[in-house]
Amino acid sequence: MFDIPKKATQLSSTKATKTLPIIRLTMEEIKQLSDDELLKLLSGEGRDGAISAPLLQAISYELTSRQIQRASKPHWTVKPTFYAVIFFGLMTIVIGILSLLK
Repeated sequence: MFDIPKKATQLSSTKATKTLPIIRLTMEEIKQLSDDELLKLLSGEGRDGAISAPLLQAISYELTSRQIQRASKPHWTVKPTFYAVIFFGLMTIVIGILSLLK
């Protein structure tokens, strides 16, 4: 069949491989970055360099915890609705008692 030339299978020793610097961030630095900056880091747009697996996990965890915090806040309509229910409930009780007394 076909023979692969030996030159094509051997790596050239004259070409130097370029190693990427490893991005290093502490948890405090991760917490100070905005969501957009963290997303850019995850996609590789933020900084030049390689992201280690633990750093990748830490960034993902920080983004997830921020999303959970935002989702845990009640909607602005919850509080006024609660007060309206209490007010109309008390009004109903008062009207019911007054109708029983008559």
